[in-house]
Amino acid sequence: FKVNEEISVKHLPSTEPDPHVVRVGWSLDSCSTQLGEEPFSYGYGGTGKKSTNCKFENYGETFAENDVIACLVDFECGEEVEMSFMKNGKWLGVAYRVRKELLGGRALFPHVLVKNCAIEFNFGQREDTYFSVPPGFAFIQHLPVAERVRGTLGPKSKAECEILMMVGLPAAGKTTWAVKHAAANPSKKYNILGTNAIMDKMRVMGLRRQRNYAGRWDVLIQQATQCLNRLIQIAARKKRNYILDQV
Repeated sequence: FKVNEEISVKHLPSTEPDPHVVRVGWSLDSCSTQLGEEPFSYGYGGTGKKSTNCKFENYGETFAENDVIACLVDFECGEEVEMSFMKNGKWLGVAYRVRKELLGGRALFPHVLVKNCAIEFNFGQREDTYFSVPPGFAFIQHLPVAERVRGTLGPKSKAECEILMMVGLPAAGKTTWAVKHAAANPSKKYNILGTNAIMDKMRVMGLRRQRNYAGRWDVLIQQATQCLNRLIQIAARKKRNYILDQV
């Protein structure tokens, strides 16, 4: 099949110096939320960069508020799967070619990474498309249900949720164990809660922010701690599995 989806971008108010981030693309169900920062996760960002496995390269054009990005996947290219994007109806060329044998029959899922932006999706539910669909491509919603693959389902109730709490001195290996345990149990979809996990996600162009905070480590820790406190409040209201990794 040739699959298509459309995404429209709106900025939200923010006081940060670089407040708005939008990255769109495709990932396996087993990938983390950090689009384009690990294997089998393929993103295209508003900075005009494409990325996979934290390798950022120039691609296409920059995009911003009121732009519409179409994400295309072509499974009819022989032994490869081709991923490409369109901006406001203009095709930007092939971004990725992945051999089907590397995917091993695993499905690619739409994936969006956003910061201070509102996103509107069109999976085919709109009567009118933002821009014309390329010949041969179909919206995901128009594919027969029998030919779709469901992502991993989370716990149905709070009673089914798991919370693992790491206990030990600093540098005892708690974070290492937590990461390995989460990777070994992908069906659990563990969310690791801790300042280490937060700082690992505070990347700029795939680089950890720790390198940019020389002499201001206390600022980074303070920001990460504030984020963690907020995430714990949110986590208490969600039906998910968690690993609390915090000294």
